[in-house]
Amino acid sequence: MTSFLNSADVKAFDMIYDQYHHAVFRNICRLVEQHDIAEDILQEVFMSFWNSRHELDLSQGAGNWLFVVSYNKSLQYLKKAAAEKSKLVAYPSILDTMEDDNPDLREARLTLISEAIENLPPRKKEVFQLCRLEGKTASEASDILGISHHTVKEYLQASVKSIRTYIASSQRTVPVWGALFLTVYL
Repeated sequence: MTSFLNSADVKAFDMIYDQYHHAVFRNICRLVEQHDIAEDILQEVFMSFWNSRHELDLSQGAGNWLFVVSYNKSLQYLKKAAAEKSKLVAYPSILDTMEDDNPDLREARLTLISEAIENLPPRKKEVFQLCRLEGKTASEASDILGISHHTVKEYLQASVKSIRTYIASSQRTVPVWGALFLTVYL
């Protein structure tokens, strides 16, 4: 495969990698604590560097570019991880319990939850998403939506009740114990 690559490009890349990979890795580890994930991000950074090598202006060296890209990729990972985690805030034990389940049943449960949320009236859906999926407090949701704190609490209670009702009425598509399991976490 290297025979198709410009040998000067490969040598230059190797030199830059040798010079910067330890420092870039430490930079990533300051933000991302998991060693394996930091290594993956490091690989992504240098893959991006390789793929962009012809468009880059390296007159000031590669270090600045590598550090900025490593910082941005680390933040992207952290944002994605936070978003995934916030989706599970409403259902804290769902992931542990679902790991042993049949994948079809797991998918049916998640689909059922999504359908129940989608069927909420728009304002109640916004409140539910802010408070349960994004982890906002009732006060924060109140400020964001421009409604009273009391109204947010009422909408949240009504949303949870509506979702439970939807799940209970959908017992035909999810086994009874599965539907009951879902209602416990709402």
